[in-house]
Amino acid sequence: MTWLAAPDAAAAFRSHGAAALGRLLDDDQLAQVRDAFDAIRDQGVTGPYATIVHDGWRRSDALAALVPALAARAAAAIDVPALVLFHDHLLYKPPLGDDMAWHQDFSYLPLDRPDGLTLWIALDDVDEDNGCLYYLLGSHLRGERRAAWGIWEHDDPRAALPPLDVPDDEPGLAAPTAAGCAIAHHTYLWHRSPRNTSDRARRAWALSLVVPEARWSPRHSPHPRSAVEPRAEGDPLEADLLRTG
Repeated sequence: MTWLAAPDAAAAFRSHGAAALGRLLDDDQLAQVRDAFDAIRDQGVTGPYATIVHDGWRRSDALAALVPALAARAAAAIDVPALVLFHDHLLYKPPLGDDMAWHQDFSYLPLDRPDGLTLWIALDDVDEDNGCLYYLLGSHLRGERRAAWGIWEHDDPRAALPPLDVPDDEPGLAAPTAAGCAIAHHTYLWHRSPRNTSDRARRAWALSLVVPEARWSPRHSPHPRSAVEPRAEGDPLEADLLRTG
């Protein structure tokens, strides 16, 4: 992934909207995450795309123990002082798991700012056949766009935004990722994941990391997390959330 693996990850993140961070989980840690995922996968929600376990860190001590160091690596990579884990989800995309259309992650975060990143960690070798991520590099510079799905009502503030106007013939740039390796992408970056056409499952761990100054904004989008009660506009992030230090 020479387009992401720049010597300066922060510069790549600013210009491309994504940066490959290399191997973040060693063999033992990768095995721990896989085992933890297997243990809680039946607590997930299954749809055409994947089985998704939300807030895995709250369900598994093994996952929680890894988060602060991972967040610190991500913060250092994009040159910010600190990051907080707003939520995470584990994804099991089986053979023939359906495509995930173009979207921005910030569309689904009830937060008042897009400052932070998604840390996407491959738990299996991921390639074009089993549904790797595809990016439209630089699209984060276009700002927030209309949510690709999940608009609730006509007065949803996201409904008034311009759409993600990706041409039909634009596949994006594939980001094959080896098991244990990670990509950091901006919450505005347009990305997708096509159908898993292989006979191999694709597991991944996605962590939504935000700056500590972020505040709750339920008006911005639906609540993404089932582990906490809904918060009010302007509320600070919960004190128990995991962070870099």
